Amino acid sequence: MLHLIKLCMIIIMKKVIMILAVMSISTLTYSQESLKWEEVVTVDSTVNKTELFNRARQWFSSTFRSEKDVISVSDKESGEISGNAVLKYKSDRFYVGVVCVNGYVNFKINVYVKDGRYKYVFHSFDHEGSFYEGNKPISYGILTNSASAPKPTRGSANNKAWAEIKDQTASQVNELINSLKTAMSQKSEIQDNW
Repeated sequence: MLHLIKLCMIIIMKKVIMILAVMSISTLTYSQESLKWEEVVTVDSTVNKTELFNRARQWFSSTFRSEKDVISVSDKESGEISGNAVLKYKSDRFYVGVVCVNGYVNFKINVYVKDGRYKYVFHSFDHEGSFYEGNKPISYGILTNSASAPKPTRGSANNKAWAEIKDQTASQVNELINSLKTAMSQKSEIQDNW
């Protein structure tokens, strides 16, 4: 009888350990953060919210081909301009399936303005591969801070491709941030009182 109790305790302990292991793995999987760039930028305190809103709107229209395609929220009262945008991704390397990984990274932009300051947030980066000569795209989906590539829509994960997608995205986003900061430091050409 004592032997049976010990055996049951061992089985229960193994199940508890297995459950804890599964829970810790799922926690690690979900603790990966999506890529995001955000910053609050202070400008000259005499620059009001309306002027900063006009500067941000002007930046959107000059940076992206069609302002209507990119802007989803343009609310002067609340001081928010938000939209969707796309970066092109083309690998500098050669590997099996590279032409199907080449494609786009879709993302969202939010710019919030107040008197004397603004905040930008670039987020929700989502890689989308391309069709090539009848072959389906290879998409990696949401870009995270993980060094290990997730399984793409087809084929096996490629850590070098994953790193390159994120590196190119970071480079292009930093260029956009620099152009936004330049635009937000210059007087807008939009005149409200005419």
